[in-house]
Amino acid sequence: MRLKSEKSVHLSYCTNIHAGDDWSDVFPQLQRELPKIKKAVSPDQPFGMGLRVSKLSATQLVGDTLETFLDWMRNEGLYVYTVNGFPYGPFHGTTVKQDVYKPDWADKARLEYTRELIDLCARLNPPDQYASISTVPGTYKQWAEGRLPAIAENLLQCVAHSMRVESETGVRVALSLEPEPCCLLETNQEAIEFFKQWLYTRDAINRLSKIANCSPGDADKAIHSLIGICYDVCHAAVEFEDPVESLSQIQSAGIPIIKIQLSSALCLNQVNDKSIQHLAAFNEPVYLHQVVEKDNSKLNRYTDLSEAITSREKAPPSPDAQWRVHFHVPVFMKDMPHFSTTQDVLEQVLQIQKQQTLSTHLEVETYTWDVLPESVRNVAIDKAIAREIDWVTQRL
Repeated sequence: MRLKSEKSVHLSYCTNIHAGDDWSDVFPQLQRELPKIKKAVSPDQPFGMGLRVSKLSATQLVGDTLETFLDWMRNEGLYVYTVNGFPYGPFHGTTVKQDVYKPDWADKARLEYTRELIDLCARLNPPDQYASISTVPGTYKQWAEGRLPAIAENLLQCVAHSMRVESETGVRVALSLEPEPCCLLETNQEAIEFFKQWLYTRDAINRLSKIANCSPGDADKAIHSLIGICYDVCHAAVEFEDPVESLSQIQSAGIPIIKIQLSSALCLNQVNDKSIQHLAAFNEPVYLHQVVEKDNSKLNRYTDLSEAITSREKAPPSPDAQWRVHFHVPVFMKDMPHFSTTQDVLEQVLQIQKQQTLSTHLEVETYTWDVLPESVRNVAIDKAIAREIDWVTQRL
């Protein structure tokens, strides 16, 4: 939905919370849940969605299937303004872990998939003739060696495709790389360095100019507008980033914040036997739950919760150590049974957004609903989503 502000700011939630890889599985859930959520949070104005589209669904959303979806949205007062193009394949009900980064941006399959999403965005008639896509932050860090040239080339090819689509349809579609723990772009500072070294260079501008058959000046403008960062608040909080500092650094580097994903992480202020025992309920087999441990001024990183727990058993951290866990929890929860959350970081980001409009595309992303412990997951999903959106709206 549009928020009242000087700029056209859109807020909704990401539909990756709904299981399904095949569109025939996804669409019935959207039909069931979205009208209820709209009625609760946006009864008198159109309501947007952050649509998660898998590779399979992208190939299916054509012809009559697409027209049926468009007709349904028109009838229900719904629209799509942003697409989650991060998970390529199945995202629920099976082990995902690091496979969520496959194919990565060194693989032509990731480029072709994202091109399909750009084409789809143009056909979805986004408001303001502008849509965004969030995507993998390059690759998983353990796979990165030797892959950066291919990653940069495929990203430039993607920007060139966005340029062609905009010239043909009038719809601008921007790509946003989403920094995430244990990835090539792990912190926002690493993302800034990547942009400076691989995209904001004369070689990159000349390469895009050749691919897109445009002037270097137009190529430079496209690189600075059609690709940027998706600032995931949970990910930044897990890395113990100061939001004021990191957001200022991104802006100073001239990198657009295409999209902000509003989310909170688990926080252990005391790492001891009791807290670890309670944390075991979150050690589930579907998603990676990276852990960053702050021990005095040192940051120790673990690729998954199970690794962090095993490491602690072998070498306990100091009594002052704190853990932040990549586990997206409902944004309205400041505290959970036995834990706190990084909601205070989210509050800071929302305050900055209220003051200066960091991004026009905001999206609540709590995709882990079906793997949350039962004690936390005690309300219907549509009511939980509506509560999250209301919580954010009150602060904006």
